[in-house]
Amino acid sequence: MSTIVIEIIASVYTIIIGIAMLCMWLLLLVKREVPELKTKPTQIFFHLVAEFLTSLILIIGGIGLIMNQSWGVALFFIAIGMAIYSTINAAGFYGQLKDWPMFVALIVFTFVSLLISILIILLEFQFL
Repeated sequence: MSTIVIEIIASVYTIIIGIAMLCMWLLLLVKREVPELKTKPTQIFFHLVAEFLTSLILIIGGIGLIMNQSWGVALFFIAIGMAIYSTINAAGFYGQLKDWPMFVALIVFTFVSLLISILIILLEFQFL
């Protein structure tokens, strides 16, 4: 697989994940399906800030990577690291609720993110 194909896949993946995260949280907030806003307002505020920052950095990092910007790779790694943390954290939340389809989906996203990260590292250090 060529370098350009891997970078395009990584870019598109991060942009899609970033948009999906952003849309999910906006939808949950609009539908008033975040009970923690009343029960744990400070905790959920900081959680939402982290989630929105993650989604925005995923989108910007993906764009930077696909446009071959000098800052793109660095921002991609920051963003994908944030996404990996977020998916592991969310998997624990959904596992606690016994929402197994969401739990499995998040574990899959975690492994795909790790795989893409490894591929980009191998490319950047010219192992591929």
